[in-house]
Amino acid sequence: MNDEYVYGVRARINAGFGLWQLGFGSKATLDSASYAAARAAMMNFRSENGRILGISPTTLVVPPSLEDAALHILNTENGTGGASNPWKGTADLIVTPFVAG
Repeated sequence: MNDEYVYGVRARINAGFGLWQLGFGSKATLDSASYAAARAAMMNFRSENGRILGISPTTLVVPPSLEDAALHILNTENGTGGASNPWKGTADLIVTPFVAG
C-alpha cells in the first residue's frame, strides 16, 4: 500500500500547520521564559475582528540541537535552582531536522 499516514489519518497530503494561528516560530533561546511567552502569545491570538481564537498549544516542535532544552522544560519536576517546573507535561515534543535553521 502506498498511502501515507499522518496522525492516524489516511491521506496523500502535505502535513503541517494549516493555519498561521496554529504555529508560533521563535529565534529566542529555548528556556522557561521564552516557552511561557510563546504559549501566552498563542493563547492571545485574535481574529481580524478582535475575537480571541481560543488557541491552546499542545505540541512543541524543535530541531535536534534543542532536544535537551525541550526535554528539560517538558519533563523535569524541578526547574533551574530547584524551583518547581510549572511547564512539566504541558506539551508533546516533536524533534525534527526540518525546523533546523
